[in-house]
Amino acid sequence: MPESSTVQPAAKQLVLVADDEPAMQELLSYVIHQLGLAALCVGDGAAAVAAVVAQGDRLVCALMDIVMPIMNGVDAAKAIQQAAPSLPIVLMSGGVPEGYTERIRQLRLAALLDKPFQIATVRTLLRAAASNSATLEKEAPYER
Repeated sequence: MPESSTVQPAAKQLVLVADDEPAMQELLSYVIHQLGLAALCVGDGAAAVAAVVAQGDRLVCALMDIVMPIMNGVDAAKAIQQAAPSLPIVLMSGGVPEGYTERIRQLRLAALLDKPFQIATVRTLLRAAASNSATLEKEAPYER
């Protein structure tokens, strides 16, 4: 019997969602899936860093809350930038906690979104990341 060769379908591009609020994870997952991408949701910054290390090149973007348990989004973003320097990171927050502003400025972020944010802004960011367009900073500047 001759060997058969099968072509494996390409794995979907993956977006990391790091937020400790299940409702936010659900909302962002819905938007991500609408764009034909896959979502990987975690509830804290340490899990976000571990996901980046484990998933490597499959990730096209990380959407992360600033205030999370175990490791906050700012510390996680810094660790992720060391592990995956070219991965676009979008930080989200209902308000930047005192003392975080300068630390955030030192990061190379694709965007900083205030909650509540416009879903259209998230779609623009994700489309840019998925298509590897020039830089996200040109596609969707800080919403602040």
